[in-house]
Amino acid sequence: MLRPSTVRALSFFLLCFGLTCSAKAQTPTAALPAVNASAATTTERQPAVATASDMDEIRRQLREQQSEIERMRATIDELRQRVAQGEQQQQQANAGATRGELGATRGDIGATRSDIATSDRLPTDAASNNGDAAQQKAQADATLKSLEEQTKKNTEAIAKQLGNITFSGDLRLRYESFYGQLNALPNAANPAILGNEISTRQRFRVRARLNIRGQLGKEFDWGLRLGSGSYADAISNNQTLTDFYNRKPFSLDNAYVAWTPQRAPGLRLQGGKFDVPWLRTEMTIDNDINPEGFSETYARVFKDSALSGITFVAWQLPFLERNFGFVRNANGTVNVDETRRAGRDLALYGAQLQASLKLSPTVALSLSAADLYFSGTQFISPIQVFGPNLQLPVTVVIPATATTPAQTVTAQVSIPRDLLVSGNGNLGLSIASNNATNRDGRLSSGYNLVDFIGRLDLTRSKRFPVSLLLDYVHNTQTHDVSIAGPGGATLFQPNNENNGYWAEIQLGKSVDSKERVRGEMTFDYTFMRIEKDAVLTPFNASDIGQQSDVRVHRFSFDYLAYGEAKRQYNRTVRLTLTGFITGRPNGLLGVFGQTPAGSLNTPTTRLQFDTIFRF
Repeated sequence: MLRPSTVRALSFFLLCFGLTCSAKAQTPTAALPAVNASAATTTERQPAVATASDMDEIRRQLREQQSEIERMRATIDELRQRVAQGEQQQQQANAGATRGELGATRGDIGATRSDIATSDRLPTDAASNNGDAAQQKAQADATLKSLEEQTKKNTEAIAKQLGNITFSGDLRLRYESFYGQLNALPNAANPAILGNEISTRQRFRVRARLNIRGQLGKEFDWGLRLGSGSYADAISNNQTLTDFYNRKPFSLDNAYVAWTPQRAPGLRLQGGKFDVPWLRTEMTIDNDINPEGFSETYARVFKDSALSGITFVAWQLPFLERNFGFVRNANGTVNVDETRRAGRDLALYGAQLQASLKLSPTVALSLSAADLYFSGTQFISPIQVFGPNLQLPVTVVIPATATTPAQTVTAQVSIPRDLLVSGNGNLGLSIASNNATNRDGRLSSGYNLVDFIGRLDLTRSKRFPVSLLLDYVHNTQTHDVSIAGPGGATLFQPNNENNGYWAEIQLGKSVDSKERVRGEMTFDYTFMRIEKDAVLTPFNASDIGQQSDVRVHRFSFDYLAYGEAKRQYNRTVRLTLTGFITGRPNGLLGVFGQTPAGSLNTPTTRLQFDTIFRF
C-alpha cells in the first residue's frame, strides 16, 4: 500500500504534466507547416491559410491529448480514493488500539474483524489492489493480536488487584394498604369499652439494594451491600414516599469477609455484617435482618446415602455495646454489683445442627434444631413509636417528707427517634413494644429460644413442587410479670406465654430458585401463632404488625413476569401479592392487661403488591 504522502506527490506531478500538455495542444501555430518563401516576398503580403489536411491533423492531436488528460484524471481520482480508504482504515486501527488500551472486550474485537472481512470482500479494479488488501489484512491481524494480548494483560492486572468482582442488586416498588386498624383508647360511643376504628391507610414504598461480591484468591471472599431504609430501623429497608420529596437514606447494609480454607473442606468462617447464616423462619428472625459479629459453619455431604448432608452452624452476634455503667447506693456510695450489671453488653449467641435426608428421588426431608440465647435482655427498655418520636417510660421515686410518704411516679417521656442513631445508640432503647414488661418498664422475661424446624419437599411435579414446613419455638426463660397492685404494692402474674407455632405450605418453586423460568407461579399459605414472650420482638417478622401475642394468616402469590434464559435469577421481574390477616387472641391490652368486656377486637388486614426488579 502506497503511503499517503507519496500518493499526494505523484498526484501533483501528474496534474502538472497534464496541464502542460493541455497548454501545448491549445497553440495551433506551433503545429502549422512552413510557408513558401516566394509567397512571402510578394508586394502585398497575404495571410497564411491552413489546408484541410492540416486541420484534420490538429484535431487528431487534440483528441489524443484530451484522452490522455482524462486518463490522468481517472488515475488521480483512483489515487485519491485509495488515500481516503487508507486514512479511514488507519483511523479504525487507531480507534481499535485506543479501545484495547481502555479494556476493549473480545466482542468489540470480533466486530472489528467482521468489518475488516467485509472490506476484504469489496471488489477492486486492478490486480495491484489485491496485494494492497492482503497487506492491509496482515496489518489488521497483527493489530488485533496485539489488542487481544493487551486486553488479557489488563484483565489479569485488574484481577490481581481486585480479585473477581460481581455486581447485583434489586429494586422493589410496593403499594401497601391497611384495613381494620384499632386503637386501645376508650370508645367514642361507649367510653366503658376500648377501641376506635382508625381510617384506612394507603402508601407507596421503595426498596433499593446494591450488592458487590468478590474473591481474594481461592480461600477468601468478601461482600458489600448498600441498601435504603431508616437508620433507626434495624429490620426494614423500605422507604415510604412521603415527607415532601425529601432525600432517602442509603447506607451500609452488609459488609463481611469469609474464609474457606482448602485444608478443611466444608469449613467457613466469616465476620462483619452479613445475612443470617442459619435456617430459620420469620417467627424468630426477620428476613431483612443483617446481624453483626462472627459465625462458623461446617458442612459435610454424603453420596449414595439416605443422609445426604449435615451442617453445624455457630454464631456470636453483639447487638448493644455500652460505654460504661455507674450506679450509686442511696447514701451516695458506688454500688459495684449494679454498676457491673449496668455496663453489661448485649449479644446473641447460638448454634444449630442441620440434617438433610433423601428419602426417594422425589422426596427430601430437612431437619434442624437450634438454640438462640439473647444475653442481657433484662436491660432493654421497650418504647412506643409515634411518627418521629419515641415514648420512653420513666419512673421517678419521690422521697418521703415529714408530711407525705414516699411516692413512685411513672410517666411517658417523648424523645426524637434520631437519638437512637446520633451517638446515643447504647442507651438500651428498643422499639420492641409487644413483649411483656414489668411495672418498672423493663422486659419481664429473658430469652433463650429452642427452635425446631422440619421441611418436606415433594418434587414429583417439576413445575409445581410441594413444600411443607413446620417451625416450633419455645422460650425457656419466661418469668412472671410484675404489676402495680392496690396501695402501690407489687403483684405478679404467671407467664405461660412462651411458645410459637409456624405452619407453611408452598405450591411451586421457591421465589429465589435459579431454576424458575418466565411465566412460572408460586402459591404460599402460612399460619402463625406467636405467644407474648415466645420470641424477642425487636428482631422477628415486622410485616405482621403486632409481632407477638398474635394469630396470623398469611397468603402470597408470586409470578415471574420476565427472566433471561440461563440467567433468570440475576435478571428477573417478579410480581407479588401478599396479604396478612392479624388477630389479637387476648384483646386490645393483651394477655397481661385488663381489657373491659365488650371492647372492640377486629382483625387487621394488610395487603402488599410488589414489583421486584433484580439485576
